[in-house]
Amino acid sequence: MSLNVNQPSFISFLETLTNNILTHITVADYFTLSQESKLSVQYVTIKLIKGSIKLNMINDDELKGFVVVLRKKNEESEHYEFAELLNDIVKNFDTINEMTKTVKKEINVKAEKTPKKT
Repeated sequence: MSLNVNQPSFISFLETLTNNILTHITVADYFTLSQESKLSVQYVTIKLIKGSIKLNMINDDELKGFVVVLRKKNEESEHYEFAELLNDIVKNFDTINEMTKTVKKEINVKAEKTPKKT
């Protein structure tokens, strides 16, 4: 997928997405969190990102590239803690992305035949 990341409407979308995510999570103390807590914040963040874009239009590699672009734009905007959170998502992308995929369980129902009454 080819995309002009300097398009004003795309930049506006990134800013809106960033503000939306930052209203749901707090990154003020991200650097002091334990590794498990960081992973939890990364999970919630990627779920929010996936919820904000149409996933049927992009694959996992494009989603990872989108997170990289979002990280770079946040570094430019001096949102360093959020940019570091996004950087950690890129590093752990395969693990976190796999956790966010819903697993569909198949349930096999066996119907017992009842004898016909005559």
